[in-house]
Amino acid sequence: MIDRRLFLAGATAALGTATLRPARAATTVTTQLQWIKDVQNAAWWIADTNGYFRAEGIEATELAGGPTLASIPAVVAAGRADVGIAQFEQIIDANAQGEDFVIFAVLYQTDPAALLSLPAHPVRTARDILGKRIGLQQGAHVFIDAIMKLNHLPATYTEVVVGFDPAPLVEGACDAYLCFVTNQPLTLAARHVPCITAGFDELGYHTYTDVLFCTREYLTKNRATLVHFVRALQRGWAENARDPALAARLATTVYGASLGLDLQQQIGLNRAQIPLMEGPPTRAHGRMWIDPAHVAGPVYATLRATGRINLPPVGRIVDTSILIDAGRA
Repeated sequence: MIDRRLFLAGATAALGTATLRPARAATTVTTQLQWIKDVQNAAWWIADTNGYFRAEGIEATELAGGPTLASIPAVVAAGRADVGIAQFEQIIDANAQGEDFVIFAVLYQTDPAALLSLPAHPVRTARDILGKRIGLQQGAHVFIDAIMKLNHLPATYTEVVVGFDPAPLVEGACDAYLCFVTNQPLTLAARHVPCITAGFDELGYHTYTDVLFCTREYLTKNRATLVHFVRALQRGWAENARDPALAARLATTVYGASLGLDLQQQIGLNRAQIPLMEGPPTRAHGRMWIDPAHVAGPVYATLRATGRINLPPVGRIVDTSILIDAGRA
């Protein structure tokens, strides 16, 4: 499975205080990030800076990801990281190849992937794709093919291979462009270019983006540690929603200081991603929730549309007990 982060990657003060529990003896948890150390990992930076990890007895370490990282599941399988962030599809594929990973939390409730178009040739529905020239990064046609299949439509569109910049869309080389709503639409907005986004969820392609996973062995042996780890991250995401500029400052000046990140771009990215991480499931069950019924229904239907068969029982790959116990604090 193609890692969407590799071709939909983002372009790349005084801190809040909180009442903390007494610190517990620290246990190290190493996370293999999916992308660079930018604001997309806001909860990690806030939980570290504000002492949420420390209060939960966690010594958190993060390994940067990015386009040179071939396989996040391989890093976790080899024991170089305890926890990884990956696409749901990647975990399905890794387990089909013999790994035994368990997903225990998720970052996004709404998929950030979308089709970006201009008012002259709008794409708002799957039917609008018919006959259009779609700007796709190498290999990304699998997503559009699945969207058409899920909507019982023929895959009659023209693929235009593009890079990470939406310039081909603006220049008229394609009618729509595969993007992340946290990236290319912001770029066009900064240039005062009006545009339309049709999210993958709106187009019928349902998945969980940026799932947290570990090996079943690690979960079994370190279950209490994962509960404390998730609880600290939930507090980090809650604080991030209150102040989107905080993590952006931390990313640009501390955790990603060597990357040359732009503060305003990071604030904009963060403001765009926060609503994607919230919704009825998080209001009912808490942040980072993953819904087994949603997996068994729409997510598995999407996986089957991509050609995956013999999908495992949902209870074999998704464990919500960590999130449930983290919410019992």
